[in-house]
Amino acid sequence: MATSKKNNGNRKESLPRTLNDRPFYGLELDQDQLEFANTILNPDIDIVWVNAKAGTGKTTIATGVANMLVQHGQFDKIVYIMSPYGESKQGWLPGTITEKSSVYFEAFYQALVTCNINPQTAVSNDSMVNIKTGDAYITCITDTFLRGSNLDDAVIIVDEAQNATTRQLKTILTRVGKHVKVIVIGHEFQCDLAKPELSGFTKYIKHFEGQARSAVCTLLTNHRSWISQHADELPE
Repeated sequence: MATSKKNNGNRKESLPRTLNDRPFYGLELDQDQLEFANTILNPDIDIVWVNAKAGTGKTTIATGVANMLVQHGQFDKIVYIMSPYGESKQGWLPGTITEKSSVYFEAFYQALVTCNINPQTAVSNDSMVNIKTGDAYITCITDTFLRGSNLDDAVIIVDEAQNATTRQLKTILTRVGKHVKVIVIGHEFQCDLAKPELSGFTKYIKHFEGQARSAVCTLLTNHRSWISQHADELPE
């Protein structure tokens, strides 16, 4: 359960500056993963871009470090944003916002479980039950429902960003407000858009290049299996 910054000031000092020689949810991080995690922890970096291939643990690491930042009172909440692969008619699907969008959040839910976080209590849902009990501190949303929102005092994870057009990424990033940590996750060679050239992922990495409080990380090792690794090596 997250604790508000206002009630959690005595825990701020315990947040490690790096994860060097420190446990990370029982996971063993390789050097690239450790650098990615440490970059997110760095208080001088506001936005972290990671261009990483499949199976490198990018979503899990982003989720775990984001949770650390909230649990240590640095931010009030986590906002997880997914672009639904160009499906602009998502709003016409039947059901609540949670029901319309939940199919896109499976990888994030798996990352939460890997980091010993219970999605049933940690993630806000339409019933608002876990919000009323004070357990919910994570919001999952697609960019379809994001317009008009202001994102303040949060760790913002933008996942599968290679499947967002430049306009969609602009919609997301221009919603970012004050006191935030933004983590943009993607892989330039895994774009599912019908026209990959419309992806805004690498364009925005270049746009932010050179900004003092922006950083880019790369993860190279596929940890899923040799089958996953070998399959990923075949050029399309």
